[in-house]
Amino acid sequence: MIKKYFPRIFFLGFYFTIICIFLASISMAQSLKSEDETAIKDLLARFYEGWNTHDVEKMISVYTDDIDHINAFGRWNKGKQAIKADLTEFHAGPGKNSQKTYTIEKIRFLKPDVVLVQVRSISAVGNIGTYVFSKNAGKWLVVSFTNVEYKLQSAEIKNNEKKKDDD
Repeated sequence: MIKKYFPRIFFLGFYFTIICIFLASISMAQSLKSEDETAIKDLLARFYEGWNTHDVEKMISVYTDDIDHINAFGRWNKGKQAIKADLTEFHAGPGKNSQKTYTIEKIRFLKPDVVLVQVRSISAVGNIGTYVFSKNAGKWLVVSFTNVEYKLQSAEIKNNEKKKDDD
């Protein structure tokens, strides 16, 4: 009698094992994605903290050495040192009092180690930045960054002024 049902029991056990492995791998992938999103959000927080304290070293710490950055004025900075020089000049001059608030609008995993992030930032002007992050040796960094200026809506201006007052 056992011999008669053994193949059925074997296949049920086999399929149950496969389903459990599949569900465990989905759960693990979601957990890793969550950890990666947290790491990316932390890098963006570090960049904007650096912006608001005018700490250029903190800002560029989120970049790879060979980063490409096209700013809102169409200037293409190639490499971390070029961006450092540009940021140093800006924060010593016209941006010496610049403060930004930011909102992460979208995080999109293109591959497990490549992420596209859109960020809206507001200071005296509005900017929408598109960041490309790459994970290398377990560490996320920005490899490319482009931002464009946009006209602030009156609600955004009021909201930004309120946030400045709260700080």
